[in-house]
Amino acid sequence: MSSTTLSPALVLFARGVIARLALWETLTLAVQESWGGPGAKEKRTWMAGVVVDIFEENQSNRTSSGAGSSGESKIDPEYVEDTLLQIMADEFEVHIEDDSAEALGKDIVRLWEVIIGQSAATTVAEKMVEDWESRAERTKGRKIQAHFEETPEEEGEWEDDDSNEDEDGEEEPVEHNHEAPQLIDRKKEPEVDEDGFTLVSRRRR
Repeated sequence: MSSTTLSPALVLFARGVIARLALWETLTLAVQESWGGPGAKEKRTWMAGVVVDIFEENQSNRTSSGAGSSGESKIDPEYVEDTLLQIMADEFEVHIEDDSAEALGKDIVRLWEVIIGQSAATTVAEKMVEDWESRAERTKGRKIQAHFEETPEEEGEWEDDDSNEDEDGEEEPVEHNHEAPQLIDRKKEPEVDEDGFTLVSRRRR
């Protein structure tokens, strides 16, 4: 979030984003298990700041261009969802396949639209934020049980390294009953004298 003085509306929105992220069980589990490393909690706070900055910058651009609150450059819930999923993958190494991020994106966009659509940052928006904060407070400290689903390995994904492949990675045909490549000098054929005795030559020491 910007270091400048924030408006009451933006402060309320930031509170709502923080509270709503605290209700996201996947993120809570990632922080609980320190999937993001020792600074997992700080990453969650940073994530909230990233989301708030998206809306703050978008609003500033629309105001400077004269679009106002009724401009067409609104934040799409899918954009918020994609941003959250990308952060989870990059910072926590978690790939989410359920619809939790989609619901989260919709809630955040709805809160923003309610806040900028009313004359005072009260009533509906405040009730939404207070409800999320209350629920987040009740779930604080509750340990979440992780459920992992193993991804089946594709057939042939893990093969022995001694497969018949050449340096270019192309498989060489297996030849049977063929002479092996000559890598070293052959031994001399034994010499036989006229009487049929084999002559043995000894190496010099």
